Amino acid sequence: MPTKTFLNLSIEKKKRLIQAGEKEFSRTDFSESSINRIIQDAGISRGSFYMYFKDKEDFYFYILKKYLIQLYQELLNDIDSCQGDFISAFSKIQEKLVKKCLKKEQNLFQKVFLNMQFTTEKKFILKPPNDVIQKNYQELLRHIDRTLYNYEEDSALLDAFSLVMLITMNSVIDTLMNPENRIREKENYHRRLEIVRSGILRKEKKNV
Repeated sequence: MPTKTFLNLSIEKKKRLIQAGEKEFSRTDFSESSINRIIQDAGISRGSFYMYFKDKEDFYFYILKKYLIQLYQELLNDIDSCQGDFISAFSKIQEKLVKKCLKKEQNLFQKVFLNMQFTTEKKFILKPPNDVIQKNYQELLRHIDRTLYNYEEDSALLDAFSLVMLITMNSVIDTLMNPENRIREKENYHRRLEIVRSGILRKEKKNV
């Protein structure tokens, strides 16, 4: 997280550093991204950077959190448009993310999903922080129509939500890794969603 020193900077200085970070993290994979290029673009010293953030990972997640909040809000809007059905909402989000990530120009969303496959020497898995959902799960549940699902407990419903989210994120990653198989992966993704929606056991076997 940013230090108080960073938070006390002028809006213009903070904006310049964030834009430099977005540019660098969109340009290349996290492992190849350079603090030197970031500080050169931002017009600050290396010492100043470390007065603002602990390290490159800290800065990366600070930038990423803004995009996650935007994506989370978009998901809530899609849940509402799908009358509380979060499975259908994730289907919409998956399609939007694939389109964003497969654009020819360099973009941060593309690199974010590719970075989910990357592990630093510290064995720190680079994945989006889940605190956005954890801290706002009551808000999330207000958008979900509970009557559509077999679960009454909040924890079970959130587990189901997390499962669909995982399937969706993996689908985006698989599409990025093999864009030539985009159509097939889309079919596979919807088949997985249908398995979740319908369940695995036959209804007459569920009580056995």
